[in-house]
Amino acid sequence: MKDTTKGIILATLTPVLWGLMTIPIRTLGEYGISGQDLAFFRCIISGTGLFILNLFINRDILRVDLKGLVLCGLYGCFCYGISFTAYAMAVARIPVAVAMVLMFLCPVWVSLLNLIVFKEKMKPVNTVSILICLAGAVLVSNILSVKGERIDILGIICALINGLGAGLQLIIPRAFEKEYHKDTFIVYGFLISAVMLGLMTSFDVVGAALVSDTVKVAWNILFLSGICTLVANYVFVKAANYIDSTLVSIISALEVVVGSLVGFLLYKETLSTPQSIGAVIIVIGALLPNILPLIKKKQDLTDSI
Repeated sequence: MKDTTKGIILATLTPVLWGLMTIPIRTLGEYGISGQDLAFFRCIISGTGLFILNLFINRDILRVDLKGLVLCGLYGCFCYGISFTAYAMAVARIPVAVAMVLMFLCPVWVSLLNLIVFKEKMKPVNTVSILICLAGAVLVSNILSVKGERIDILGIICALINGLGAGLQLIIPRAFEKEYHKDTFIVYGFLISAVMLGLMTSFDVVGAALVSDTVKVAWNILFLSGICTLVANYVFVKAANYIDSTLVSIISALEVVVGSLVGFLLYKETLSTPQSIGAVIIVIGALLPNILPLIKKKQDLTDSI
């Protein structure tokens, strides 16, 4: 199999798994298992899996001092603990398509955080991208609605927090890249966040759910934590080894498509015309900074031939 083909397959698998996460989250929610409880299992299973994996392939990233552990803990608590909890709350309270699209505002957060943290001058295309995404967000969130009930505001806030958390996953390791490897943040971020979440996890509720329907509950926890989180994130990183990271980020837009299909086919959720238009606008705006360089690169290759 060619590297390009392998990279595309891996890059496609990731957003598909991310888009399917709504299913186990809502299924487990029926048993009274909260988003916070699910965040614990996602962190402990992913952190443990990555720790064991790196024991064999890269032990150096597991060596860290006290300052590093504190930074990893702060990183994990927000980027994983709070972000994962917000994700579960978002898809439980608002239509899946709306949640997915608002979470897809991550590139906007990254551009703003780069400006604030690293004082990087924002490129004109990024400024245009942000304005486009904000316009789309207004339509998707339905805040201009004057008839009927407006969409759940807490669900919208949770979706935005999840997108911010995804952005910080890129910004925080970059800020300390001269001192610590980004994989160190990931491994210990998961584990420390799991410890903190474990103090607040309702194990009695999870235990009761397992007793009442062992196979279904256990499978959904493993599917969410092991496959949709651990495997999906590992595959996402590996895809960039075979194809350009710009192409990987463009393919990741499939998460919105998959999530929307899940909401429509399984939960009979539909969007209004303005919301549908807003969803398309956000996806276009978020991908714009990545698509233009790719087009320019292809034009340069064509001109050179």
